[in-house]
Amino acid sequence: MATLQPEDVRSISRVRIWYALLLLLIAIFAVRLFYLQVIRYDHFKTAALSDQLKQYEIPATRGAILAYDGGKTIPIVLNQKLYTLYADPSFIKDPTKAARDVRSIIGGDAARYESLMSTKDSRYVILAKKLSPEQHDKITKLEYPGLGTQRQDYRTYPQGTLAAQTLGFVNDEGKGVYGVEQALNGEFTGTPGELKAITDVRGVPLAANAGNIQKPAVAGKDVLLTLDIAMQKQLERILADGVKRAKGQTGSALIMDVKTGAVKGMANYPSYDPAQYNKVEDGSLFANAAVTNAIEVGSTMKPLTVAAALDSGAVRANQTYADPAKYKVDDFNITNIEEDGGPGTRSVTDILNMSLNTGVTWLLMQMGGG
Repeated sequence: MATLQPEDVRSISRVRIWYALLLLLIAIFAVRLFYLQVIRYDHFKTAALSDQLKQYEIPATRGAILAYDGGKTIPIVLNQKLYTLYADPSFIKDPTKAARDVRSIIGGDAARYESLMSTKDSRYVILAKKLSPEQHDKITKLEYPGLGTQRQDYRTYPQGTLAAQTLGFVNDEGKGVYGVEQALNGEFTGTPGELKAITDVRGVPLAANAGNIQKPAVAGKDVLLTLDIAMQKQLERILADGVKRAKGQTGSALIMDVKTGAVKGMANYPSYDPAQYNKVEDGSLFANAAVTNAIEVGSTMKPLTVAAALDSGAVRANQTYADPAKYKVDDFNITNIEEDGGPGTRSVTDILNMSLNTGVTWLLMQMGGG
């Protein structure tokens, strides 16, 4: 029987030590993998999803504005789907080439695009707005990492400047400013939807992924105005001609249905194009002077006052009264023109024929005006 030499004993001992160390290393890896994959599974799953699961807001379509056109109604304010071009400078490897390619598609200043795409410490810069669907498709085909488009609704005005001050406009933040757009902004806006999407490494939503959770957007309400387009066009033309003939600077006019009070036309001169509101230099042009500015209406109110008195039953059409030719109301003396003939008995018809200020005052007293 062979006897092991001291060298052999030492070799066997070293093998056993290495074998034990190997088993220990395997055991450490096994415990670590068990800890990561089983015990800490939920933690790391959440951490991974936080990088890939992103929540997006689905914009609601803004309600349209309609008006009457003869016996039918047509939209005078609509939405047009255009695109905003943006860039993440951290992904743009060659800003010069990317800027040239962008300019070849949408035009503009390549130097400006290059400067924006070279912005440091920024993950989002807007290069251009209101890109057409065709431009969007061409940009997408470039497949530049860090370059993308976002669809957005923009207001479009098929009638141009028609009733601009009455309608108002929508700013870049999607909020109605001035006119009907501001007054009914809550009804037009609707309710945005929600989309939680698993994304790829570039942050692009994987729409087909079963993990997506979507809440549909609720579109805003359409609003039908009482405006009649034919009357509005004619009123604006007459107003513009009248202001020019009078050598004035501004003017306002209104057409109202006397039976219902419905506004059929409301015009202001000068006007502007709501689709290009950002080009307007004088902000006062946005205001609807027909309803916001103080106007000294003068004797044009007398027929309305007489009509109100007759309609309320405060006076009769053939009624007469003693006209003193002068009333004192608070600190104001109300008189007539010299041709009124002084104090005397007057009729309701005389109030209109002679444009009697004292007559209108008497009518207001009969209606309880104090």
